[in-house]
This record gives sequence, structure tokens and C-alpha cells, in this order.
Amino acid sequence: MSSKPSSTLRSVFWVPSLYLAMGIPYNVVNGTAVRMYKSLGYADSQITVAIGSMGIAWSLKPLWAAFLDMYRTKKFFVLSMELLIAVLLVGVAMSLPTTGFFQTSIAILWVAAFASSTQDICADGIYLTALDKPAQSKLAGVQGMFWVLGKVLAAGLLISVLDGMRVARGWSDQHMWQMVMITCAVSMVVLAVYHIFLLPAGSVSERPHSARQVVTDFLGTATTFFHKRAFWGMIAFVFLYRLGEGLILQEGQLFLQSSQSNGGLGLTAGQVSNIDAVYGTIATIVGGLLGGWFAGKMGLSRSLWFLGLCLNIPHFTFVFLSHYAAAGHGLSYSTITTMVTLEKFGYGFGMVGNMIYMMQQLAPGRCTMTHYAFATALMNLVLVPTAMISGPLAEWLGFSTFFFVVMFASVPSVLAAWRAPFPLKDDEQQAGDSAMAMVTVDDPTRLTEVERKVQGLSGKASIFAMLNILTILIVDAKILGSLQGQAKGTGKTQFMLLLGVMVFKGFLGWRTFSLAGAAATVAGPSGEKNYLGNARGAKIATYVCLLVSIAVLVFGARMAS
Repeated sequence: MSSKPSSTLRSVFWVPSLYLAMGIPYNVVNGTAVRMYKSLGYADSQITVAIGSMGIAWSLKPLWAAFLDMYRTKKFFVLSMELLIAVLLVGVAMSLPTTGFFQTSIAILWVAAFASSTQDICADGIYLTALDKPAQSKLAGVQGMFWVLGKVLAAGLLISVLDGMRVARGWSDQHMWQMVMITCAVSMVVLAVYHIFLLPAGSVSERPHSARQVVTDFLGTATTFFHKRAFWGMIAFVFLYRLGEGLILQEGQLFLQSSQSNGGLGLTAGQVSNIDAVYGTIATIVGGLLGGWFAGKMGLSRSLWFLGLCLNIPHFTFVFLSHYAAAGHGLSYSTITTMVTLEKFGYGFGMVGNMIYMMQQLAPGRCTMTHYAFATALMNLVLVPTAMISGPLAEWLGFSTFFFVVMFASVPSVLAAWRAPFPLKDDEQQAGDSAMAMVTVDDPTRLTEVERKVQGLSGKASIFAMLNILTILIVDAKILGSLQGQAKGTGKTQFMLLLGVMVFKGFLGWRTFSLAGAAATVAGPSGEKNYLGNARGAKIATYVCLLVSIAVLVFGARMAS
């Protein structure tokens, strides 16, 4: 199936609204909900464990993306998800007065997170298939700007305005947050109705005939992702670059809103929303523009370490703020705003390095677009355990010590940027059939027979090692999260699950070492080194997984006993 690409003139009527509709639910889940639970008196540990784990919904979306093209149009799924999200947000509002509000609303927001990620897949699909390449380029800034506007509205301006109305009219906190959720729901309905008439259907070049074909195509594409030389060096960069930022992502907001008696700054939800979604957003955009200019001027290989510094050093602003708060010193709203804005500027400046690196080093190949989706999914998935642990860690250490820990956690981020491998050089890439299909040095057509065999065996070893990592990031993190806040002696079932998962990870480790050994045997006589390094990296990753798994069992045993 195919359709004629839309003109730029016509697309200006649906591209802004489409990305606004994408930005609202994402930021309701990851920003608005965090402030809502905090203002209603829930503990940081409860909030970060529950909300942090929802990042899984956006991280795993490549797994079902291809299935969405099987029977219906992309427009159908966009409209369906927009209306479903509206219903779910009303459900959150209706659950506010109930006694089981936290558990009920978290369950609803989990469904909303998966609906939002599905909406993202199909909305991006419409953008890529309904617009020609010149129009895509011209509107790239528009899509980003209106997604950010969704954040400003849902997690900033709306909360600020309704918080002011709460004070003026004497509303309860519950009523105020009901109004926030209902307003967001109404916005999604309005956008859905608008999209019924103006949103193009999108297209798919070849509709899959069966789920089996989708799975086969997906596995074939996924396998080639692990065939890139220096794969584990690049993955280490993706995993470590945002380590410090993952810890501060949600807990930074909660610190601003925590009471002064608990070491926080005591700001209202409206004040935090103004700082983060308005001033912080502007700083992030400006930082991103300057970071992109700097990386383009200096070259990524020379500038990446500096971008890593710019991402992490500004975390010191929270060390400053938390120590003043711990000492009982008052801080003006303007001082707090300035410090947080500086941190957001550094985030915008430094994050550019992460995105460009994945585009230029990890993604290129015959399946560039899909591989880039895998890379961004892994990047976001690492934020799940760091966000989840940030609340319990801050409660245990106190804010001032916690933000010092964040600074130490930022050291691996800078080292990862400094030591990041650059296996692809400009003169080592050749354009293929399109900008999305590149024939790189890793393409089988450019390898010897021995290199292809070692590449394949090392790639399979890397797949099993990555499955081990994903099991820890998703399954272990979720089980540990379910133990948080439970009464002593009530977590035996979860601990038994951890033991069962440990057996599964043992099987994955055995397969990793078997395949890595086979790769070494094949490479031995020829001295092949480009892809044997991936087999060694898979073994090292498995050893690290073993150490982390032991730590998980120890923590799980303590929490369950």
C-alpha cells in the first residue's frame, strides 16, 4: 500500500496537533503524576518505584511496532489511543476520592503508558510515510516544538493555573488534581476529533501477511543489530551516559516539592511546574541547539567527552540546593529557578552527544531506522531501574547525601563519553538504496568468510548476554519494586521468583559462553579481531550480570525477610 506524500502546506494543519497529542500523555505519566502523588502526601520511594517502572512501556515499543501495520491504518491506532488515553485520564480523576486511589491510579497509568507508546509508534509512522523527505526536514523543528509544548501545558502551565485557582477558590488538593486530569482528557478528545478530519492515514510499503512473517522479519533485523564491531563498547556508552541523570530525573522534582522539615525546598506543585516545564524547557531547548552546533563544529569524536561533562557537572546545582536546605537556610524562588535552569541547560547541551552518537555509530546499516529505535529503547530502558531506586535511596540517605551520590554516579557517564569507540568513519560508509540503508564496514558483502562466521557467532553470544541484561533491568527491577513498602515477612513469593529468574539467567550465561567459545575457535587460525571482541564483550557483560544478580538476591532476601 502507498499514498501520495502530503505537501508541506497541508501538513502544517496536522503535524503540530499530532505531536502535541503525543507530548501530553507522555508528560502526564512522567511529570504530572509525579507531582500529583507528591502533593497528596505519598512517599518518594512509592512514587519513583511506581512511575519509574512505567518507562518500560516506551522502551519495549519496538517489540510490537510491526504488528500495528497488519490489519488497520496508522491513523486508526492514533485515534483509538487518543480516545483511550482520554478515558483512562478520566478514570484517574474518578479514582481520586477512593480509598485505594494509589494502586488503582497506578494500574490505570500503566495502561495509559502503553497506549501512549503505541500512539507514538503510529504517529511517527504517519509523519515518515505521509510526508516526503523535504517536508520532513522542514517540519522537524515543528514536531519537536509542539511535543515540548505538550510538556509545558500538561506538566507546567495547566498545573500552575489550577494550583492558583485552588488557592483562590479554596479547592482541596484532590479536586485540583481531578481538574488537571479531566482537562488533559478533554484536550485529547478535542485533538482526536480534529484528527478525524485532517490526519492522513499513513501508509506501509508492504503489509505483512501474518504474525509469523512479522516475527521472522523482526528477528532478522534484530540479529543484525548485534553484528556491529565494537558493539559492547557502544552499548556501554548508551547504558552509562545517562546514569547520573537517571537518578535525578524524578527525584530532583520531588526534592523541590518536599517539605523543608524533610530537607526539601517546600515549593508548591505549581511552582515546581513553572520551573521545570517553563524555564527548564526553554533552557533545555537552548542548550540542545548550542550543543548541536558545538558537536557539528568540533566533530563528535572530539567533542563527546565535553558534552558528557556538560550533561553531568550541572548536577552540582542540586548538591548546592540540598545542602542549603539541610542547613535550614532559606532560598529565594529566583535562586532556585536559576539553579534548576542551569541544570536543565546542561542536560540539553549534553544530551545531544547521546543522540548523535547513536545516529552516527550504533544505528547505521541496512536497517538504520530500526536499529536506531533499538538503541533509543535501550537508552530509555536504563532509566527504569535508576528512576525506581532514586526515591528509596534518597529517603535512606537524605537529600544532601543523595545528590552527592548522584555526582559520583556521573563519573562513569563521563568516562563512557571519553572512551566511547568510533568504529565508523566518514570515509568508511557508503550510501545504499536510501538514507535509511547504509552499507557499512560491518555489511556481510564486505567481509571474508571467516569474518562472517565470527560475526554471526559473536552476535548470537551478544544476544544471549543482552537478554541477561534485559532480564535484570525489567524482571528483577520489577520484582524488587513490588517488595518496596511491603510488610516484613510477606515477600517470600517474590524472593522465590527471583530464584527462578536466577536459573533462567544461568541458562542465558551458559549459552553466551558456549557461543563465545565457538567464535574464538573459528577466529583462532585466522587471527580475526574485529568481531571476536564482541564475543569477549558478551562474556564480560555476563560476568557483570552475575555480580548484579547476586546483589539482587541479597537485597531481595533482606526485603522479603
